[in-house]
Amino acid sequence: MNELETRLYALLARPMRAEELKKYLPAYSKQQIRQALDQLTNEGKILKNKKNRYAHAEHYGCLTGVFQATERGYGFVTPETPDENGDVFIPPYATGKAWQGDRVLVHLTDSPRGHKREGEVMRILSLCTDEITGTVMQRGKTVFVRPASKKYPDLIIPKNRTLDARSGDRVAVKVMFRGDGRLSAQGAITQIFGRNGTMEASIAAILHENGITVPFPDEVLRQADACGDTVDPAEAARRMDLREKLIFTIDGDDARDFDDAVSLEPMENGHMLLGVHIADVSHYVTPGSPLDDEAYRRGTSVYYPGHVVPMLPVALSNGICSLNPDVDRLAFSAFLEVDKDGRCHKSQFAKTVIRSKARMTYRKMNEIFDGNEERRAEYAFLTETADRMHALSQAMRRRRMERGALDLDLPEAEILTDESGEPVEVSFRARGDAEKMIEEFMLAANEAVAGYMTHRNNPTVYRVHESPDPEKLRVFAQFARPFGYRVDASKPNDTAQLQAVLDGAKDDPRQRALPTLLLRSLARARYDAECLGHYGLQAKEYLHFTSPIRRYPDLVAHRMLFKAISGQQYTKSDWVFCEEAASQSTTREFAADTAERDIDKLYLAAYMEQFIGQDFDGEVSGVTSFGLFVSLKNAVEGLIRVEDLPGDDYEFDDQKMMLIGRRSRVRYTMGTPMRVRLTAASRVTGLIDFIPAPERN
Repeated sequence: MNELETRLYALLARPMRAEELKKYLPAYSKQQIRQALDQLTNEGKILKNKKNRYAHAEHYGCLTGVFQATERGYGFVTPETPDENGDVFIPPYATGKAWQGDRVLVHLTDSPRGHKREGEVMRILSLCTDEITGTVMQRGKTVFVRPASKKYPDLIIPKNRTLDARSGDRVAVKVMFRGDGRLSAQGAITQIFGRNGTMEASIAAILHENGITVPFPDEVLRQADACGDTVDPAEAARRMDLREKLIFTIDGDDARDFDDAVSLEPMENGHMLLGVHIADVSHYVTPGSPLDDEAYRRGTSVYYPGHVVPMLPVALSNGICSLNPDVDRLAFSAFLEVDKDGRCHKSQFAKTVIRSKARMTYRKMNEIFDGNEERRAEYAFLTETADRMHALSQAMRRRRMERGALDLDLPEAEILTDESGEPVEVSFRARGDAEKMIEEFMLAANEAVAGYMTHRNNPTVYRVHESPDPEKLRVFAQFARPFGYRVDASKPNDTAQLQAVLDGAKDDPRQRALPTLLLRSLARARYDAECLGHYGLQAKEYLHFTSPIRRYPDLVAHRMLFKAISGQQYTKSDWVFCEEAASQSTTREFAADTAERDIDKLYLAAYMEQFIGQDFDGEVSGVTSFGLFVSLKNAVEGLIRVEDLPGDDYEFDDQKMMLIGRRSRVRYTMGTPMRVRLTAASRVTGLIDFIPAPERN
């Protein structure tokens, strides 16, 4: 909102006519006030009643939010301003032709169905999308596209808008007309991904749905190639020279881009000097360049089994910016003076030139920590340093946990593929001490940079994680109570009570669902130009600095930090850009997370196809009104539909997150052990279906 709109909105806490408002805003003309009122009305922030009085939408029993459709015709609206009443139920006849994701204005009505509140969509304020993906079909001479999601209607495709797509092709469709009750929705095919039913077409569609582009524009590739593959000697001479220092990288076996390296040296005062050396991407990707514009648009790299869609071209991400062993590379280094108890006393930052002495992997480093004599002999030149790093990281972790940080390290699925790209093994990703050590060092560097920038009131992009919503925490507390936990939802900053739940869940299979439910109760981490702290880490200042090859906010942090240490003046545009970059990066991160999750589902379903008809042990990992999600021991999750639960009709208790048999009172809740039979697995939709295995449940 501009200044006039902000002042109008403040005045309209009580109903007023436009003429009355003029008395409070003498500096503005009637036309300016009318235009501002129209703008606020169009956005759904205010409404006008029959007596021509304007007021906040809430005053007239309305609210704005995002419409979430269901396959059964009804929907829910998630309010833009959350409150303790949660989502608004929208009956099928009251959706106002809103589609999934539309921003809508809702009038609250009485709720005869037992929902906390019910409403009717009065107006669609903004459309969520004008393009969806689906499969081409033909009925007689009529060509139409059936969307991948049943939350959207079929779209008729005029003859001149088919792009010569054939029946059975997976395509993208631009929505030309949404339908009006008499005429069907219509669209134009804009892209063909391949034949429906193939993994390649499904993955291409998911990437497209989330605005993720694989090829780079030619001008971006040309600029990347022009960066060369060796460090400019003149630039190296201007920097702190660390090429003789024992610096090395530690990454996964299949990593291709190495954007962080570490070092550790004893100091005369008994402290240790921890060096965290990050690829100096900002030297090659300059503001306003084609490379920078493309990195800003992408926001982040996207990873899925056996593939990566990089934020930067390979010439940079795997080439001149990657801290490969035995070659000179430009870095931005953070030096942290840390004592044996893991306390950081001082930090400094400098542009450096380094030469990594080894490309270590987590697997090899964990073997060193485990005392593998062969591996320790192979890397004898760094084992002493590695052991010191190991001990230091454990002290740093203990200190971080003592201040109240939450250990939210939930197990992740690891999907291994063969040369053809087919999934051949699925398991939970193992995290050893080496992974935890590097995580600890990166957290410390990120926190040090954030503290430096905050204390000097410099512009940058922060990583923020706000305190949880008390109502969501109350629901979690209610769920945790039967397991003996007393979580006081009125004290969200008492993280010790939450960590107690996480610790207890590690040792009790019945409680395995608790960490997931807690994570869903917390706010989603995001980027912001304002330092708002990080709840999960219990850090007052935090940002992302350590992965500029794959995250745009880290690149911004590098630029802003260099301005600070080199004495450059910040401009107003720096502050504005940080706000814009934070918003864009949050949006792109969400899109990347969605794409990665949906593609993983395809691979998991493809892997499970071979086991259709077999029985598995699992436990309930999610409870909804339409069924139970059950997780297997190999990280696969599938759905048991409520109509497939035997012997009773089941009601959903959304407060206790439980399905309850109306007659038997049998209860299914998070963590309930179940033996299930796999009935379907689709590499097209990623859906996996179970039924209860007859002999055990």
